[in-house]
Amino acid sequence: MTSQMVVLWLSLLVLGGAQGLHAEPQVSATPPKEAGAAVNQSSRSMVVQKLQLVKMMLSTSKAMERASRSEDAAIKQQVAAALARYASANNALNTDNLAHAEELADETLRLIEDISRLAPDPQQAEAGQRTRYEELLKELRSAEATYQDLRQRMATTGKAPVGLEHARKQSDQAQALARDGRYREAGELLKDAHAEVISALNKLLGSTPLMYDLKFKSAAEEYDYELARYHSYEELAPIAYIELKPDEFTIKLSERYVQESRVMRDTAKQQAAQGDHQAAIKTLLEAIKRMQTALRVVGLVLQE
Repeated sequence: MTSQMVVLWLSLLVLGGAQGLHAEPQVSATPPKEAGAAVNQSSRSMVVQKLQLVKMMLSTSKAMERASRSEDAAIKQQVAAALARYASANNALNTDNLAHAEELADETLRLIEDISRLAPDPQQAEAGQRTRYEELLKELRSAEATYQDLRQRMATTGKAPVGLEHARKQSDQAQALARDGRYREAGELLKDAHAEVISALNKLLGSTPLMYDLKFKSAAEEYDYELARYHSYEELAPIAYIELKPDEFTIKLSERYVQESRVMRDTAKQQAAQGDHQAAIKTLLEAIKRMQTALRVVGLVLQE
């Protein structure tokens, strides 16, 4: 039995049972066939009280009332199933099949919970949709900020990929829907807009080779450049985890490459400190490849 059922069940016991309920069918008051059996009497009493709880839920639940007025065939079918289970539970009780009666009562309570989800309170449903809309809007704003930041920081060879303008239009439409209280529809638009921003981010990274045809005055200068390039990729890892939301296994796989990359970076720093900048550059390039792999694993498209 779920925690919600347990709370309702305990509440019924504290109140001493539901009184004045008029839902049909009625729970039978017929005494057990073996009235002298104290254990059986106790078990029967518990089942009777559980069926009273079911009866109360069927007759007083606002969700059941909304469901009974619903034109949705699936909801109506669930209501019919709940009533049928309750009737069967009552019949099982009348024949002293207590275990089956309790099982059917529990099934009825589960059906009532399902119906409550299918026919939620309009105000509660709107509050939940509004909260989800606000979360999605925050995620979209974060993704847009990441895109703009990377676009400014990374050198591009031509026109930046198209995609953000349509996402912004979707965002504007979503906010207009939200002002009218249509949070569910607004949330769907925001999810589409977020997907487009992530796609644009991938295109930006895929069409953004970091300028590598530079002329360096020394190996030390080239080493400094490669180290800065390494850090640019390293900074993308936590951003990618937040924006792309990979599963736990994917994150662990990506992190393995990140850690391997950092070991190589530390080796490169040691080589540079010893004055061997050519070896340090070579090691850094391998570290960058590992970091790029870590980013590709979670879905970012990168160019070598």
